[in-house]
Amino acid sequence: MTVSDIYTKLYSRSYYEKTGQHKFRFLKSSLFLDRRANIPFVIHMLDGVFYLQALTKIVNESLFRIEMKGDEIMLYSENRDNLLWVLE
Repeated sequence: MTVSDIYTKLYSRSYYEKTGQHKFRFLKSSLFLDRRANIPFVIHMLDGVFYLQALTKIVNESLFRIEMKGDEIMLYSENRDNLLWVLE
């Protein structure tokens, strides 16, 4: 998987947090969270690991590790193995 593949998958549709509390939409390098927040972001790959870097902090974090399994996207805290959101 490449950075371009990640962007393509994120832009392909809207995602919902598995608990159903939040809606995530990715469009033109911006994350729209619940139609209220517009947060610019970029995707990086470092040592084979993909990261989403938000230019504004979300839940006191600005760098998130991305993992994808099938249709699910998992966003983890960058410094810890703390799973923050599962998007489906």
